[in-house]
Amino acid sequence: MSFPVDSFALGLDLGGTKIFAGLVDGAGNVRQQWRVSTPTDGGGPAILKALVEAIGTIMGGLGREERDRLIGVGVSSAGHIDHRTGVVGYCTPNLPGWSGTHITEAITAAYRLPAVADNDGNCAAFGEHWIGAGRGVENLVALTIGTGLGGGIIVDGQLVRGARGGGGEIGHIILEPSGHLCNCGQRGCIEGYVSGTALARAAERAGYWTPSPSSHQIFDWARSGDEQALELVRAMARHLAVGAVTILNFIDPERIIVGGGVSSQGDLFMPVVREFVSELYGQRGWDVRNLVLAELGERAGMIGAAGQAFAHHGALEQVAR
Repeated sequence: MSFPVDSFALGLDLGGTKIFAGLVDGAGNVRQQWRVSTPTDGGGPAILKALVEAIGTIMGGLGREERDRLIGVGVSSAGHIDHRTGVVGYCTPNLPGWSGTHITEAITAAYRLPAVADNDGNCAAFGEHWIGAGRGVENLVALTIGTGLGGGIIVDGQLVRGARGGGGEIGHIILEPSGHLCNCGQRGCIEGYVSGTALARAAERAGYWTPSPSSHQIFDWARSGDEQALELVRAMARHLAVGAVTILNFIDPERIIVGGGVSSQGDLFMPVVREFVSELYGQRGWDVRNLVLAELGERAGMIGAAGQAFAHHGALEQVAR
């Protein structure tokens, strides 16, 4: 993929605690970036207002040349997003009241800028495929492990979105039908075993630490050699390996990319994941060295959203007029 390097797009990654935004050029370089809090207490209308106002604040701080070269806005968001309309079909309670929101319509109405919205896992996959760990790879799966577990699938160079924007929801593949209750309403989702939240809850259930530890604390304890913490991390890694083998059997990607905030601790758990994938998947010709950490870190969704604005620029420009 190549886009005009002298143009800019705004990329916004909407999460349950923050809106992470950046001014990105056509080569994928982040020229400026910002963070604002996500007002989840106010529900969908308050979240949308904060998102639209964040764009206005950013544009107000740009120079005239940057504004003149701005081609559009891309938004990365949790949930089932219809990228053709920018409407949120469904979203878990991580963003309360967000289901049914018309994201791109509000942005275009406010600023007459072309806009596109997509699922956060899809945007992360797009970003890694564009300038990250998936460069030159036409078939890949990107996993984002943070508060929850997101995913994005690229087959033959194209994102797999599904009929209603729900494709790639790898975090909600069921591992244990009678397992932990997920906030999506199912039981036993991978997200309930592989995420920062899952790791903290596992520590609570084990009764090892009080008060409730954060995933960061558990990783710190594991890194210092605490065997109980290490076993929790290993258990998460084994569940991630089961998910990876499911992906391999179903999609047969050339590469699986692990990103998100938890990936910063990858040196602790990725060797276990690779070992267990090799044990489960057997001698089927897939090199576990293709199970890699993401390169874009927490900026993957934001960069991928901006990249989608570049990719859809021509069609979106007609809509904005």
